[in-house]
Amino acid sequence: MLLILAVIFIFPLLWMVSTSFKVPGDELVWPPQWLPDPATFDNYVELFSSSTARYFPFATFILNSLYIAVIVVIGRLIVCGAGGYAFARMNFPGRDLAFGMLLAALLLPDVVLIIPLYVLYQRIGWLDTHLPLLVSPIFANTFGTFLFRQYFMTLPSELEDAARMDGANHYQIFWYVAAPMATAVAAALAIFTFEGSWNNFTTPVIYITTIRKQTLPVGLQAFNQQFDTQYSILMAGAIVALIPVMIVFVVFQRYFVQGIQLTGLKG
Repeated sequence: MLLILAVIFIFPLLWMVSTSFKVPGDELVWPPQWLPDPATFDNYVELFSSSTARYFPFATFILNSLYIAVIVVIGRLIVCGAGGYAFARMNFPGRDLAFGMLLAALLLPDVVLIIPLYVLYQRIGWLDTHLPLLVSPIFANTFGTFLFRQYFMTLPSELEDAARMDGANHYQIFWYVAAPMATAVAAALAIFTFEGSWNNFTTPVIYITTIRKQTLPVGLQAFNQQFDTQYSILMAGAIVALIPVMIVFVVFQRYFVQGIQLTGLKG
């Protein structure tokens, strides 16, 4: 049963890889050709050619998505980690109420925030910039804070007591004691964050109008035109867009597994 399901799920990926090597015009032939004949790399070359870059700067799309995703991952890990530690290990007035409001924000669908955020960004001059793709994902992520908070609540209090006896304050305890032990949570959140930022289509297509400021998902959509769709080039672009996500998943998965093993040894 699992093998059957695996074949079903991998079928679109295999078809995407096959189509990316086909000559334009052979994508929709009948009967379908699994092995492109002839196979060509011209579709990948065309993505970065000067004629295509004049209207669809594919390399710029990749750089925009990459630097936005990296900044969001780093910023979210720091902000959510610090927020989760504060909610879990620090006592301050209104802590439980604030955390309850944080959880309530998880119930709001993203679609109801589009118009208020658009009006806000328009008034503060953030439209057609990358700030809506950076600031809001970093500082307004409730799930990451909840994830860190639930993990930090499981840490034994003896670790904090030992650090305080050595003269450490809350910031030092978080940075040198709690954060290194949250490898599993950080790796999982990093994978989710990078994938979400890399594949984000709605936010840039709403808030950004300049073509050279767009990200990769919007850039791929540009190949799907009103009267013609360049399927072979579009599939080649999708393969290129898939590579960074696979690399990040493989790299962070190793740390994720190591983090689970280390945290599973707690007494």
